[in-house]
Amino acid sequence: MMNLKPRTERESRDVDELALAFRDGDERAFDELVRRLEGKVFAVAYRMTSNREDALDVAQETFLKVYRKIHTWRPTGGFVPWVMRLAANQSIDLLRRNKRRRSEAFNEAYVPERVGAAVEPTSMDTERRVRANEIDARIQAALPCLSASQRAVFVLRHYDGMHLAEIAHVLGCTVGSVKVHLFRALRKLQQELGDLHDEAVRMEKE
Repeated sequence: MMNLKPRTERESRDVDELALAFRDGDERAFDELVRRLEGKVFAVAYRMTSNREDALDVAQETFLKVYRKIHTWRPTGGFVPWVMRLAANQSIDLLRRNKRRRSEAFNEAYVPERVGAAVEPTSMDTERRVRANEIDARIQAALPCLSASQRAVFVLRHYDGMHLAEIAHVLGCTVGSVKVHLFRALRKLQQELGDLHDEAVRMEKE
């Protein structure tokens, strides 16, 4: 019989099954979990820290915690949200330890392809593509003006595409708190980006 479940739902179920196997002592299952989730964890960490080395450290620490704390995971909550919560909290802790980075412009020379700007339609002309990349870079440069919590909410919402309830679950807070952080983040970014904010919104709708 054909499996009609959405691919993302099937993948989430498969990951949960691997996590259960790892919790039961299957080391190979852990290796497979890292292979499947390392890109997603790194992407969130990179967006939040705006620094490749910091993102690598966050990813490493996240999977180290997964290895050490797998016995605390409960299947009812889903494995991926649990891992993303660890990654987000690890990123927030790092940002709070390095507050000085909030005032620095985004100047990374290398951005891995898997965490670059969202893929644009193939029909986009060169000028529009270049402008979209410029806007993305400006947004990245403005992220340090946000608090750690505001940045976490913004990244999970606008780069990872999570719903507010999912973000609340990942960060361990209420939906109301997520809304407040998101509102303040958007207001700060609008102040930082000026007219560019309106252009970014317009391009996103086109």
